[in-house]
Amino acid sequence: MSISRRQFNRIVIWGGASFAASATSGIFFPKPAEAYSLEFPISALSADRVFNGIQKYCGTQPIPGVLSPILQGNTNVSNKIESAAANAIRTADKEFVRRNFTNKRTELAVTGSGSNFASDTSRLWGRQRQEQVGPNVGFGFVQKWEDQYSDAKISGPTMCAIHNAQRVLADQRLTPPEIAASVLPTRSTLDDLSAWGGDADASAGRNPGAVFAQYNTAAGTVTSRYDLVEPGPKGFGRVEFTIEAENQPRRVILVTVRF
Repeated sequence: MSISRRQFNRIVIWGGASFAASATSGIFFPKPAEAYSLEFPISALSADRVFNGIQKYCGTQPIPGVLSPILQGNTNVSNKIESAAANAIRTADKEFVRRNFTNKRTELAVTGSGSNFASDTSRLWGRQRQEQVGPNVGFGFVQKWEDQYSDAKISGPTMCAIHNAQRVLADQRLTPPEIAASVLPTRSTLDDLSAWGGDADASAGRNPGAVFAQYNTAAGTVTSRYDLVEPGPKGFGRVEFTIEAENQPRRVILVTVRF
């Protein structure tokens, strides 16, 4: 689904706060940056829609029928899922359940080359929970790096931003592998199970209405910053989602989420 003109504004900024180096001269020069502004109603968010979007825009392949047996303790379910990967999936999913992400669990899917031995392969699935202002969608990403499995757990504002950002990149004619390499976590251990109300931990000077997350992708780095602007039903929050990817302009995508 393309983004309508009403929903999508693009500003191209040359000489933004991102720099690249010449391979021959070693001289640093400004890297072009692009800024985008979108509005997104929280009522349009669901685990199924996010899962389908990742399939469409990032080229993930679902593996039907394997997630339930994995969560029940069966580690020998598919030649695409090693037993160690199954254990990592089960451990990560327990944390989702502990955080009340118990609704609308999706199937398992694989992105990247799909090889058990490739660092670009990620096994992913989603769940959701209901909060006061609307649904909160969480996804787990299990990856293998240096013979060890790690997981990234992402929900709330960051996951919503990923959902919207991949459509922006598709409109910029990036291919599914390029989109996946730009927005999906790779070689990252992350626990970003945040709420629409912001960070519940206001210790150490944290703003309880803000969420900050950063993770590695196959092509670079993603930084996500969420601020709750107007709390409660009919309020809104904003996610600033910054994509730094190799051979791509720096992209800053501002998503205003309407409750």
